[in-house]
Amino acid sequence: MGLTPSVLAQVGERPLAEKIGQMLLMGFIGRDDQSDGAGIVAAHLSARRIGGVLFLRHNVRSREGAESSARLFRQADPSAWMAIDQEGGLVQRLSRDLGYSPIPRAMQVAEGQSPDEAADLYRQAAREFHAAGFNMNLAPVADVHDPDNSVIGRHGRAYGTQGSRIADYASAFIDAFEAEGSVCAIKHFPGHGRSRGDSHDGFVDITQTWSEAELEPFRQLINRGRAHLVMGGHLTLGTVDPSGQPVTFSRLVLEGLLREQLGFTGAIMTDDLDMAAIRNNYNQREAVLRSIEAGNDIVMMSNSASPDPELPQNFIRWVSEAIAEGRLSEHRINQSAARLAVLKQRVGLG
Repeated sequence: MGLTPSVLAQVGERPLAEKIGQMLLMGFIGRDDQSDGAGIVAAHLSARRIGGVLFLRHNVRSREGAESSARLFRQADPSAWMAIDQEGGLVQRLSRDLGYSPIPRAMQVAEGQSPDEAADLYRQAAREFHAAGFNMNLAPVADVHDPDNSVIGRHGRAYGTQGSRIADYASAFIDAFEAEGSVCAIKHFPGHGRSRGDSHDGFVDITQTWSEAELEPFRQLINRGRAHLVMGGHLTLGTVDPSGQPVTFSRLVLEGLLREQLGFTGAIMTDDLDMAAIRNNYNQREAVLRSIEAGNDIVMMSNSASPDPELPQNFIRWVSEAIAEGRLSEHRINQSAARLAVLKQRVGLG
């Protein structure tokens, strides 16, 4: 289902502030439903000031704590996103230590199981994920494996080196989670696998190491109808965008390469704007506006570096001012609102 005139018309009738707020996926400080941070988030959800909640490691110190927070948030807004990293291996926030079933890292799955066998594994993981109260998995990784890469390769987070093989396993992952009512954010576009550096620390320039082969997993997932949400990386790619803008802020990469060249019609989300690559180079207002100008539909902000309880109000104000100034348009916001409405319909949240 694409951005039909009827979908755009439906979202166009909603209040502008609400449509803007729905683009914000926000983190919080707190480890259970009794924490002050959780109460603040619940109030924002009730007021429709944010579209969903990002859970990081510090929010998941116990099973009951994480699940109680998710319950509180769903009560405040049953249609909100509950997002967390649940790839498997090193990146599994709902972990064995907390009583959840372990998910092997991607490389281990690809080496030991067929895609059909992996589908069974991921169905079990998806059931646990949804039962815990979550509906957006910030996974799978569609990056290409390179053992010399310190972020992806060293930890076995990629399924392999061949685009079709990566897409086979990523498809099994996505199908399993969607069947249980969760969306998956495919990452890290346009390819983090051969990079030399970690975007948690600063911008990673992939210009010298990246090749078009790294697009192939994304291309295949799009062509197979499996790609509905894609996350860009805080990466710079001079061969596509000579300006030096990171992918997060690059219209040439997100609209030009991902949408126009690869034919992607789903929703695009940022990686966390609180990561050092962004935080150390841009103020929050500018980061938010550049993200939306570039084509992102979901702006993820963990709000953890210097927590601001009024971040949603500021977010809505910054975007509203940019529309009033002519920097952004309401039509641009409607496009994101429509894509997010379609995404929610896919998993029964619409």
